[in-house]
Amino acid sequence: MDAIIICVGDEILSGDVTDLNSTWLAKRLAELGTIVKRIEVIPDDVAAISSTVKSSRADKVLITGGLGPTHDDVTRQAIAVAFGRKLARNDEAVKVVEAAAARRHASPRPQSYVMAEIPEGAAVISNPVGAAPGFIIDGRVYVFPGVPAEMKSMFELVKDDFNGKKLFVDWLVTRRPESDIVSELNEAVRMFPEVSFGSYPSDVVKVKMKSYDPERLRAAKEWLAGRIL
Repeated sequence: MDAIIICVGDEILSGDVTDLNSTWLAKRLAELGTIVKRIEVIPDDVAAISSTVKSSRADKVLITGGLGPTHDDVTRQAIAVAFGRKLARNDEAVKVVEAAAARRHASPRPQSYVMAEIPEGAAVISNPVGAAPGFIIDGRVYVFPGVPAEMKSMFELVKDDFNGKKLFVDWLVTRRPESDIVSELNEAVRMFPEVSFGSYPSDVVKVKMKSYDPERLRAAKEWLAGRIL
């Protein structure tokens, strides 16, 4: 199973807010066996969001951001456009909005109910810690708020939808410069086609190895460790 992550927000593109969601989601998806093909950051713009979603070719598409009640929260509208559907007030989404107010011992403000207007036919994802409902459309596009705490808690409610084949991961760390280990890495790639290798230099060189075959992964690590450590 593969996935694309789309983060919506002018504040991310301007550098005012750090994108924490895509990093967390990519790691969580990998743990579940879903491979992330691409991560995109796009503006709060209906046309940009709609066209990006329509062109996304993956088993699952995860979108974060733009589900609040203000004028620049346009993700709901954009997803409706992408799927050719109308926005409609959803009874389950209304319960999410009202439950958030109840946790504060208050009543929802009238303008809060705009968050309960989602594309027709979408399934609601509840929000245990916030007021903005998420939703699933067409069984493959998952839409979450941009607030990291909300997104994380809501993802855990649907995590079983992302269970895939287990990918095993291991690491080697060497103090040799990357240029020193090129030959050994190339030979490992040739000898262990079942294993994917990545080299990440900094003050040390970290070699990441991934495979669906744990025995071949173990063999690759042992072979490479004997030559670069």
